[in-house]
Amino acid sequence: MRSSLIFFECLDDSDLAWIHQACTKIELAATKVLVQVGSVNTDVYILLAGKCKVDGADGRLLTPINAGDIIGEVSFVDKRKTLARVSAESNIVVARLDGDMLAAKLDSDPLFATRFYRGVASVLAFRLRSNLQLVRDKGSSMLSSKQEFAGEVDPVDLNASAKAGARLSYFLNRFI
Repeated sequence: MRSSLIFFECLDDSDLAWIHQACTKIELAATKVLVQVGSVNTDVYILLAGKCKVDGADGRLLTPINAGDIIGEVSFVDKRKTLARVSAESNIVVARLDGDMLAAKLDSDPLFATRFYRGVASVLAFRLRSNLQLVRDKGSSMLSSKQEFAGEVDPVDLNASAKAGARLSYFLNRFI
């Protein structure tokens, strides 16, 4: 899932322009660690190319991170130690948004802060719904039109997704 689509949907063009100019491009070779478990990470990353694997603190393999996904937003918001290790499964390119710079922008621009946190909340809500869906009763019918399933796009979201997709494309074209 490209979480940046959900995130970018909540931002306006000036927000995206600021994020773009504030980010630095980082390239990592396969197997290199981007986020260490148990660390205090305040930076936010957008995976621009490649794929990352995520290992929980208990060593369990979690859902992989693909190009277009956001990394580090949970730790940025709650300022707690990370619960997972994120490492490059292939060679990767990320846009790194420095946590201190982002915090200063959020403090100085309340409208940006509102849109930013709405975007983060929307990403987290999507992830929560997806995870709850996995533990839902196994007796559900795949043919029922009244149920949502993993990866399904709500028709209400299609318009917003097109706009967010254009923003992601703009962002990717500026970095890669």
